[in-house]
Amino acid sequence: MKRRHCLGGAAGALLAGPGLAWAQSDAALSALQLAQRLEQRQRELNEQLPDSMRRLGVPGLSLQLLRHGEPSQAWHLGWRERSEDGAPVDAGTVFECASMSKPVFAFLLLQQVQRGRLGLDQPILDFYPERFSPAQPAQARITARQLLSHSSGLPNWREGDENTGPLPLSFAPGEGFQYSGEGYFYLQRALEHLLGEPLQTTAERELFQPLGMSKSSFVLSPAIEAQRARGHAEDGRALPWSRYERANAAYTLYTTAGDYSRFLAHLLRPRQSGPGLLSAELRTEMLAAQAVATDRQPLDRAGQAQALKGQPVKVHWGLGWILNHMADGSRVVYHTGTNSSGFRAFCQFNPSQGSGMVFLSNSLAGHQLWQPMIKRWGDL
Repeated sequence: MKRRHCLGGAAGALLAGPGLAWAQSDAALSALQLAQRLEQRQRELNEQLPDSMRRLGVPGLSLQLLRHGEPSQAWHLGWRERSEDGAPVDAGTVFECASMSKPVFAFLLLQQVQRGRLGLDQPILDFYPERFSPAQPAQARITARQLLSHSSGLPNWREGDENTGPLPLSFAPGEGFQYSGEGYFYLQRALEHLLGEPLQTTAERELFQPLGMSKSSFVLSPAIEAQRARGHAEDGRALPWSRYERANAAYTLYTTAGDYSRFLAHLLRPRQSGPGLLSAELRTEMLAAQAVATDRQPLDRAGQAQALKGQPVKVHWGLGWILNHMADGSRVVYHTGTNSSGFRAFCQFNPSQGSGMVFLSNSLAGHQLWQPMIKRWGDL
């Protein structure tokens, strides 16, 4: 497994942040206005998505909207693979969601915090003995909170072998921001050590089964292989199939738009009880600002004006999520994903409005579809 398949790090998750402060809030609209706006957007999606896919050379996509905390309208367009005998994309088509794997892993980790098996601010070395090379005393200060919010000081990926390559800290834990897939992989190994089982086993029992995510997996299986889409380059070339046979919390999640929307629906309207589900208190902690980063290429109009003036545009990170504060005081929570195996993904949700979306595509040009959509409409 080549970790550099994962490109959804600083460039994918930070620079492509939607920043929706300019978007009109649902709270300011009447029920009739909301219905009319939604109907108009559905018409535009029906009319524009197929043409945009052809123009950009995107073979296939799945787009799932959420309204009132539940999955609603969905579009499944194009082909799993650009070929003469390619199967059409449908509701069961599985995509790589790349760095959108990270929020799912953060959820699994927080479940163990909920059960008292570890603390968010407990040093990882308390229960996981792996030492970095070169030896660094500051490693003893690294916590789960820092790893989930990219403030541990670890790089996106270490150089060389994924197990033995050097792993230097860029800054003292908790005293900066650096997007880090390596940090998630380190925390995954710590969780596997703590529970005595692989990540996939934990995910199936604690999340996929309780939420009905039957087509989701951190590792390739025969069932996933039979339904998955193939990745494509921006010029439309089919890329080699990836085979993630070992889980990596940072980027190997296979899923459908429908499955991922079930995950978002739980965050929007969490059940109060049930085995394996996250409490409302920890859900709030997950979506609270933990670290601050600078977005050099914001999509929102206010942020672009700031950037043109040379002013830093700040975004906040929660535990696994990026947080955008809107003008009306609400927040849009989001994440992006890019795997060099040929996939682009994006999701967002607004906890106060119960709205959200999941976008999965099998093309490295896929961001050219969702970015204008978010820039124009904001909160779908």
